[in-house]
Amino acid sequence: MAVQISLCVLAVLTTILFIFVRVTKGGAQGILTKTLASFCFVLYGVFSFTQAAVFNVGSVFIIMGLVCGLIGDIVLDLKYVYKEQNDIYLNSGILAFAIGHAFYFAGTILYCYETINLLLPILVAVGISAVLTPIIYLISKKMGLEFGKFKWQSMLYAFVLVFMSAFTIYLACLQIEFIIMAVGITLFLLSDLVLSMQYFGGKTEDKFLTIVNHGLYY
Repeated sequence: MAVQISLCVLAVLTTILFIFVRVTKGGAQGILTKTLASFCFVLYGVFSFTQAAVFNVGSVFIIMGLVCGLIGDIVLDLKYVYKEQNDIYLNSGILAFAIGHAFYFAGTILYCYETINLLLPILVAVGISAVLTPIIYLISKKMGLEFGKFKWQSMLYAFVLVFMSAFTIYLACLQIEFIIMAVGITLFLLSDLVLSMQYFGGKTEDKFLTIVNHGLYY
């Protein structure tokens, strides 16, 4: 337990360091400190799962989701350094996080398929995503966000995020053990909504939004 608490504290401290560096200096130093913070969270996740009472294939999938997040973090930050390759890095980052959510979905299913009938939660989550995704897009347009060539990637990714939030919230209503997963995924969604304001709303240098975005994410 002492090691687990220490790793948690380390992850939080490296996150604070990263956010400070990002809003004051940015550049390569921002990438390095963000990579460090993300790595510490992956390490904390791996150790926590190995200490858990239940460790199965679902645990491995969720850890793989965390690793995809680490990769996505690095790739997305490279767009700030190599601006001429912005399109490649942004598309790669979106793909990495989408794959990560696929791993989270698979891992969650492997944890609960024996105790929960998953058909209704999945259908409800799909329905909610189908309704909310175009609403999010329309609201974004009203707010002046311009997705340009990233329109369809962004909408598909938004569908995935809304689906996972709705799915895990439904599971949490059935089994309280999933409440942390539901809160985490929902904060992930909120973080990316803030990030979209930066990427597609011309506010990439907004320090307040940067702090809120990464605070929600980590």
